Amino acid sequence: MQKNKALVSLVMGLSVILIGGFILLVYGLVQQSANPDFKLFKSSEAVPAELRAKLPANISIPLPPGSWVREIEASDGKIIVHVTTEAKRDRILILDAATGVIIRRIRFDQQK
Repeated sequence: MQKNKALVSLVMGLSVILIGGFILLVYGLVQQSANPDFKLFKSSEAVPAELRAKLPANISIPLPPGSWVREIEASDGKIIVHVTTEAKRDRILILDAATGVIIRRIRFDQQK
């Protein structure tokens, strides 16, 4: 009989979680229908609405012919792109993650 009590307790606990989740879902849908800007969970890194309106939806970074992206990393609100060419000429592009603007270009030149 002990096994049945544990199983019943488990099923009851999961039922409470499911019902709570369903209630939370319905609450979120009702609030979203009344206010389109409603967020159930606030993000600490949310972009302000006035800045979001100015940001382009698609950002294009032109690469010279024969170039390709070797590696991409993100760090402290910046995107670091390692670009290389067929002639093994490497360069680094540092982009602002929010706007996609190129902050800095780093080119590697060989010493003669």
